[in-house]
This record gives sequence, structure tokens and C-alpha cells, in this order.
Amino acid sequence: MKQKTTFLKSAFIMASLFIAGNNLSAQTLVAHYKFDNSIADETGNWNLTATDEDSSLTYEMGQNGTANGAITGFDRADFLSTVANFPISGDENRTMTAWIKLIALTPQTTVVGGGENSPGKKWTFGHQGSKVRAEINGKGMGVGTLEIDVWSHIAVVWDKDNATVRVYQNGELKGSNTTWSTNTTEAPLLIGNDYNANPSDRGFNGAMDDVRIYTGVAADDAFIKSIYDATVLSVKDNVVKTSFNAFPNPVADRLTFSSDKISSIEIYNILGAKVKSQKVSNKSIDMSTFSEGVYLLKCLDENGLNLNTLKVIKK
Repeated sequence: MKQKTTFLKSAFIMASLFIAGNNLSAQTLVAHYKFDNSIADETGNWNLTATDEDSSLTYEMGQNGTANGAITGFDRADFLSTVANFPISGDENRTMTAWIKLIALTPQTTVVGGGENSPGKKWTFGHQGSKVRAEINGKGMGVGTLEIDVWSHIAVVWDKDNATVRVYQNGELKGSNTTWSTNTTEAPLLIGNDYNANPSDRGFNGAMDDVRIYTGVAADDAFIKSIYDATVLSVKDNVVKTSFNAFPNPVADRLTFSSDKISSIEIYNILGAKVKSQKVSNKSIDMSTFSEGVYLLKCLDENGLNLNTLKVIKK
């Protein structure tokens, strides 16, 4: 994802990566799918092919505002896959992260799948209803709280030395389990589905962005937090800078914009999590129901381009 970073942001990201490197010296990025109007692997090694039964797969605005920066249109039977067997299998340590936005809290869907449809040999990472879910060897754990039409960063770490799985949401550890083992069969990697007998049973249903797969285990939580921090900061990027302001600020109820070019607003909390999307009516929006605090308002034109991002205080 292309970024225009300030010196401060660059320093922050470099510091995050420095922390990650020191905490995870044995970890290696194997595949990275940005989905910027492409299903290519950024490492150049594990490009994907699409199984798209009704030609529904397409692209939408990414979690950071990049036009065509996320893949969407999965309708449960669709998925992406590598042509060759993926190099992470057996009981190898692994770490996987992704941004996802759900269109429904379906019973169980997959972001990353591996192995085969056989007891003890399948790996599934995704969600079950509103919970981030990891399933290994037929055992599953669901934690966190996902919402419809809200981008969430999810991650899973498998640590074979401690027989532990850790699951994260938005940079925070939400749960772990120390009673598991895995022996994932070597097979092509699946994105948006797993090796269930019926592909429609666990096919993804929403949009995804910035999927990363590592061999190796995060020594602590700092690495996952560094990925979340570095990507969530990009909510301020990809701006077609247009000069305008919003008033009153602080605001109690209705917020008015000085520009008539703004068609819709995406509202994020100070942590970068999307709170709400709404249309602009008569150059204003209603913020009366929002809790007190600081919000980032991504101002979009009729074509979905980010005109600017404003900081607004709700009182």
C-alpha cells in the first residue's frame, strides 16, 4: 500500500519493526497479499489463482483508504489458492495476520486455510460469528468481538515448542490455549476457505486486506502490535489533500463541513478502528449519539477518494 508518511510516522513504523525484529529473529515473511487490485504475493513467490464460480470477486477501498485496496465479493464458495504446496506444514511454527471486514456474522468462515479434510491435519484461521477463531486438529477457540462492516485486524500465532495457540484482535491478545498440537498436511494455501468437505460451509463472506503469513513464532505480543500499529496508521494516508474544516469542534451534536465536495464520512476512533460510515447531508453529519472522545473523520468524495482526514473532538 502506497504511503505518504511524515517523519514522525516513519520513525514510529521503524521503531515498531525494530521491536518486531528483536522479538522475532527467527521469523520470516513467507507471503504477503496486499490485494491492491491484485492477488499477487508481494514476496513474488506465492501468487494466487482464483476459484470464482460466479465472477463475484472484485476490489473495494482498503482499510487504509486505498482505492481498490481490498478484495471482496467472496460468496462462500469462492476462494484463492497457491498453485503449488505451501511451505508451512506439519507442526512448524507460524504466524498469520489479516485485516477483515464482515458483511454478516456467519457461523464459521475462513481467512487462511491449509492441510486436508482429515482429522488432525487441517488448519483454519478466520472467524465464527463475532469471534476470531483458530482451529487446529479439530479443536477450536473463538475470542474477541467482531462487528459487521467494521475493519478489524486479526492474528494467530502457533508455537510448537510450547504447544500454544494465541489469537489477537486489533493488536491485543484476546486468548490462548496450551493443550493443542498440529500436523498440517502439505498442500496449497487457501485464502477465503479451508479444506472442509463442502467449500460453501466455511467460505469467507466479506472483504480482506493485507494478509501476511510468516514461518516462525512471535516471542511476545509486541510483534503483532507492531503490525497493527504500522498498518492502522495508514488510515491517514492516500489523501487527495483538499483544504476545508469542520465546525463546531468540539462538537455536541451536528458537525458541519465548509466544503460541499464531501459525499460520505468514515469515522474512526483514536486507535484507528472504524466506528461508523455515513452519508453527508446538507454538508453536515449527526454526532449526537457518539461517546465523548477524539475521532478521525475520513472525508470521501462521490468517487470514494479521501479528500482529507480531520480530527474532531466529541464533547
